[in-house]
Amino acid sequence: MRMLLLATVLTLPAGFAVAAENIHPVNADAAAAVAQPSTDDTAKAPEAKPAIDCTGKLGVSRVAEVDTTGGGDYGEQYPPTKLLEKGEVVITFDDGPHPKFTRPILEALAEQCTKATFFELGEMIKNFPDIAKEVQAAGHTVGTHTWSHRNLGAISLDRSKSQIESAISLAETTLPEGVAPFFRFPYLSDPKRVRDYLAKRNIAVMGIDADSLDWRYRSPDRVFKNIFNALDKSGGGIMLFHDIHPQTAKVIPEVLAELKKRGYKVVHLVPKSRVETVAMSEPEPTSKPLRRSHKHRRSSKH
Repeated sequence: MRMLLLATVLTLPAGFAVAAENIHPVNADAAAAVAQPSTDDTAKAPEAKPAIDCTGKLGVSRVAEVDTTGGGDYGEQYPPTKLLEKGEVVITFDDGPHPKFTRPILEALAEQCTKATFFELGEMIKNFPDIAKEVQAAGHTVGTHTWSHRNLGAISLDRSKSQIESAISLAETTLPEGVAPFFRFPYLSDPKRVRDYLAKRNIAVMGIDADSLDWRYRSPDRVFKNIFNALDKSGGGIMLFHDIHPQTAKVIPEVLAELKKRGYKVVHLVPKSRVETVAMSEPEPTSKPLRRSHKHRRSSKH
């Protein structure tokens, strides 16, 4: 049975204050994990900063604990499953972690005292493990997005399993708090055979409700307009960005401020339990792991 439970006694990570009395912050233990800086000049950890005053910031309105027993499908391309109320949003990022653009996004989220879910690629976690740890240490939820962004609708079930499980296994061994049983299909291409497999693995599929189209447009202004045009139509929901694009890193502070101005409420998704790992061989590396093009595909019901 698919269930959605509200989180109860949870605490914000160190350095984050409660922005309002009705905010239920997230897992202090995860935030206490400190990422080790890399010797690579592109991956040096930022210097410690003073605690942020969260008064008047976007914040987190509530934490939703998702029971993924039997899977679960969320987003406008799936049959309605109660997840959010009108005016509530979930902020999500795909395809990272990126050595240049993830950290500015983390800084923008911290400045607004809010939380997001990052659907990360196995090969990117392998290449930039310190940044993946920083995402989790900041109190954000980390799910997976396959190993190398393959279209699972175009490959066999066995190869799909390898893409899924290799990313999960690496994330589990890399991240101090493990990985959430949350998955997003690359290109939103979600064959039923793979959704059935994820359901048996007690992994929830997170689709989207509002697409920023930051993978298509390089203009931050256009990305800003795209996401709010989508939210105007949907009234809220799961928002899609990618933390591998410069336009996204540039516009996110403005997007978060506008969410606050328009009265949207951020919901932070957390899992009721951690995912179990299944040993799989690592897929062959791709030649260009940092650039992704997306095409919004609807779910196949057959």
